[in-house]
Amino acid sequence: MVEVHKVNGGGPTHEGNVYLILDEVPALIDAGMDAKATIKNIEKLIDPRRIEFIILTHCHHDHTAGIPALKEATGAKVLIGEGEVCDLGDDVATGSYLYQEEPAEFGVDGTLEEGDVINLGEWSLQVIQTPGHSPGSISLYEPRAKVLFSGDTLLPHGNIGRTRRSGEAVKDLVRSVERLAGLDVLVLYAGHMEPTDENVVEQMRTSLEFARTIH
Repeated sequence: MVEVHKVNGGGPTHEGNVYLILDEVPALIDAGMDAKATIKNIEKLIDPRRIEFIILTHCHHDHTAGIPALKEATGAKVLIGEGEVCDLGDDVATGSYLYQEEPAEFGVDGTLEEGDVINLGEWSLQVIQTPGHSPGSISLYEPRAKVLFSGDTLLPHGNIGRTRRSGEAVKDLVRSVERLAGLDVLVLYAGHMEPTDENVVEQMRTSLEFARTIH
């Protein structure tokens, strides 16, 4: 049986979530900021060197700052949406300046695009391009388990991840929330806040209603 654990550490309160998927092929979703604490949490569950993938939903600093240390600890391949690669290393695009830090420096081992499938064993994660919060944001959906990793595109309890950009980016965000709200989801693992399995479809519809007010 597949297990998902939230393993991010004690970084800033707005630190992005880090999820450890325990399947035949263990994987991390996002990297957070406090890698030292994250690694300690992982070690309570699994040898970090068994992790084969670190999958990034987008390039923002609160989701990627931990990559260098996590990659060193795990040796895992780093995957990110193809539309995000050009923004890596940019302090404005990644938002690292908000934390008075430099962008994390790391290599990407592969890029992901719409329709790609990441096979972990029992679970196969479908890649959905969800631009808006950032140009190349992706979400990951497991159709049999009806599990969604939504990054910062769609958040629990009727929330969404805002965009610092305007115009077409806002339209992209609304379209992306519409796509996710149309999925059959039992458990939502978002980039912030706690995972939720309570009336998830209703929560997502509320997020869509909210998104449409900023359109």
